[in-house]
Amino acid sequence: MKPRANATVAALGLLYAAQGVPYGFASEYLPVALRQEHYSMGAIAALGWLQLPWQLKFLYADLADRPAVSPYARRVLLALQVGLFVAMTGFAWRSLHDSPRLWFALTFVAALFASTQDIFVDAIAVRSLTSAQRGFGNTAQVAGYRLGMLVGGAGLLLLIAPLGSRFAVLACASIVLVTGGAAFALRDSAPADRAVRPAAVRRSEAMTLVRHMFGRRAWPVVAVALTYKLGLHMAAFLIKPMVVDAHWTPQEIGAVVVTAGTTAGLAGAVAGGALHRWVPESRALAFAALLQSLVCLPLLLAHWAGAPKGMTTAAIVAEHFVTGAGTTVLFAALMSATRTRNAALHYTLLTSANSLAIGVGSTLGGLLADHLGKSAVLAIAAVVGALPLGLLGRWSAAAAASAENGED
Repeated sequence: MKPRANATVAALGLLYAAQGVPYGFASEYLPVALRQEHYSMGAIAALGWLQLPWQLKFLYADLADRPAVSPYARRVLLALQVGLFVAMTGFAWRSLHDSPRLWFALTFVAALFASTQDIFVDAIAVRSLTSAQRGFGNTAQVAGYRLGMLVGGAGLLLLIAPLGSRFAVLACASIVLVTGGAAFALRDSAPADRAVRPAAVRRSEAMTLVRHMFGRRAWPVVAVALTYKLGLHMAAFLIKPMVVDAHWTPQEIGAVVVTAGTTAGLAGAVAGGALHRWVPESRALAFAALLQSLVCLPLLLAHWAGAPKGMTTAAIVAEHFVTGAGTTVLFAALMSATRTRNAALHYTLLTSANSLAIGVGSTLGGLLADHLGKSAVLAIAAVVGALPLGLLGRWSAAAAASAENGED
């Protein structure tokens, strides 16, 4: 890629990393801490809905498309970074044991700042990356996000022992502030037609876009966004409770994710970018979906064996690699299916559908595990993971229809 494109991809990666820190805290560290406080798997899964801003951000996503706002996108991003930093430092005030409600509230607020930042970053990515750049552009997105998750999740687990929980949290929060400078390396290639439109017109355009997304030609794109990661998230949710129940220490959990899981996830993101770049998009989606279904089986075997460290680490490596590859391919494909005229709102609606699948998958995984056991859930997850394969025969035509800028 050209130097300008390389700078854009690098800046996007840093900003996505900032978003990953609070999500890593909520999805990697918090479940471990809650399980140690003897919360049930169903309760831990239900608290995953503290990430609800990621599912609801479509309600105000057109903000980044507005002419009065988009010229100041970089300043908005920096302000959001500062707000996210403040929210993350709040976890250092009191312990989870002493103030669980404070922690839950801060988790929600951090998700709100991060998801709002994501709207602006995604809009710039959709407009700035060419079709040839989207594979590796989304590698930067997924890899950056996973690095942020590493800092906020496994990194925090490892730092607590030498630094103490308060300074470990502050160290993780500082990463969010430092990455904010990447906003100034971005340029928004917004459409030429930037006339200010009344609120009623914007609402009408939004409703037209929603009707277009669910039209007879474009609906498979939404269906894929909703179902593509559902099965895998049902299975992945069980990893933390499984290893905690097997009496792994926080340091052991963090070490596995740091040395094995995250490395595999980053490698998977690179592999996913290459797969999208060199293989037809529908085939790339199908191959990654098949892997997402099959990777539930090593987790099932590890659970049956009592979560021994060697076998379980290998299963986590496989799951993280496939997750990185599948997420990269999916997000690149969703960009291909996005209207550039409504980049912020359209792409946000599609990724919000995927975020909804994360919440639903995790909740189903936790609730079903409490009633049916982990083995049954992992088997069900493998079946659910294969369901999107039935939609991918229509992907190319549906994505082209979805990306059309004309009126329906």
